[in-house]
Amino acid sequence: MSSNSDIRALERILQTLLNKQLQQICSSHGLKTGGVKATLQDRIKNALLENYQANPADFNAIRSTIQSIAGVNTGQQNMAPPRGAAPQGQNGHSFYNPHGSYNVGGSGIYPQNNSYGNGGAAGGTYPGASRSPHTDKLFKNTPFYTIESRIGGAPHQCQVMSNHRNTIPITLKASDYPEINRCGTSLPFKVMLFCGSQTTGPQEIEFPHQSEIKVNGEDVKHNLRGLKNKPGSTHPVDITPFLRMKPAYINNIEFTYALTTKKYYVSLFVCKAHSIDDLVARIKGKKIPKASVIRDISKKANDPDVVATSQKLSLLCPLSYTRLKFPCRGTACNHIQCFDARSFLQLQEQGPTWNCPICYNLTPFDTLAIDEYVQEVLDKTPSSESKVVIEPNGQWRTEAEESEPSQPRPTARSTKIEDDDDLSIIGSFGFSGNGNGASAGGRNTLSTPQRSLGGSGTPNGDVRGTPSTQRSGSNKRPSEVIDLTLSSDEDDEPIVRAPKRQYLGPSETLNFPPYNNQF
Repeated sequence: MSSNSDIRALERILQTLLNKQLQQICSSHGLKTGGVKATLQDRIKNALLENYQANPADFNAIRSTIQSIAGVNTGQQNMAPPRGAAPQGQNGHSFYNPHGSYNVGGSGIYPQNNSYGNGGAAGGTYPGASRSPHTDKLFKNTPFYTIESRIGGAPHQCQVMSNHRNTIPITLKASDYPEINRCGTSLPFKVMLFCGSQTTGPQEIEFPHQSEIKVNGEDVKHNLRGLKNKPGSTHPVDITPFLRMKPAYINNIEFTYALTTKKYYVSLFVCKAHSIDDLVARIKGKKIPKASVIRDISKKANDPDVVATSQKLSLLCPLSYTRLKFPCRGTACNHIQCFDARSFLQLQEQGPTWNCPICYNLTPFDTLAIDEYVQEVLDKTPSSESKVVIEPNGQWRTEAEESEPSQPRPTARSTKIEDDDDLSIIGSFGFSGNGNGASAGGRNTLSTPQRSLGGSGTPNGDVRGTPSTQRSGSNKRPSEVIDLTLSSDEDDEPIVRAPKRQYLGPSETLNFPPYNNQF
């Protein structure tokens, strides 16, 4: 009869769960996740009935999953264990759990003192998952760290706090976890705090928008927020510098959060950190061949819809604005412009988005490679060169080598022309052909200043008349070169106007005709 009472109690819990939660239970135990809510409930009930006597371990795993997802932390001790199963207890509560003791009064939702791994072998894991005993797949690895093992017990559940704040206390003693002895500030192994919003993985790092961490009373400074509504845009928190590694010392870790609309789960892991130098070395091992780059350039130039012209390639990193040292780009990027691998990784270490800084497309670490074409340009150009010109055929040259028509500078020899080619420019008041500076009407004329590169011109701007001497091959004088770009305000002589005379009234010597009023 205990079988019926246990299953009926679980059936009542299933009636209160959402469709998504039912799918999560099915997924955790290898059941199909398709169908409506009633179908999912029946599928879980059948699994409970089949495993109650045939496989007590699987029955208890399904039961633990149901209660964990439903948030039921009490009443489990009232359920009789399957036949042939020996009960285990903790904190005065006796119930069967083949995966280890289950914390019915704390915030943990998974069986404690178990390993969570990547493999498919059946073993003790969080409810319903099958993991190998020494690794964990609840969170995704990144290029900057690799998860080694879980410490500090099961993930701690952070209940929804829509109006208040809450603190999750975690205790950690070095003597309880020998793997902590490998961790240190100067060592590659670190103790890191992870947070996510799912109970299954692998998932991205995601902290509550308002949260903070204290270790042994000290505030841990870390960017917990990341980008809004974008999980994975921040890193787990390295708490190694704040821990005390004495065997008997109990480290107190406090995770405080507020104003949440969903549950979060906090865990501690020992991770192996990877330095930027190691990551750059990995990128240098992957190459984009020079031949493929030239082929892509030529292919674009041969496009009938595009006018092929030369393009400029910057040798400066768009992130650091310094000369490229490790020119890399994503293998899926269609541009030839590169960015520096070290600068890009330093930026991702602060906030991982993995977007190309040039085309803004997603560029994961595995797609980064060194461009051999740009690397050759960097090797063959001086460090002062900041850009080169690339022709449509793939050939490149520096800007100094770019062929542009140059204007020859005039010399004294080149300015010698025939005497009759001398020019005289007269002001707007009139024109003089004899160079005497006066027009036929007697008005003063102004001339544009004339300058001679041969040294024989008149610097004061006087107009020279056409010489009447005979031409001679040996007595040619250099022609006058007139600079039309000079400002008349600077070089022209000021106009001297005649002084105004004072009006003294009508003169007595002037005779006016008499005025006759005929009207």
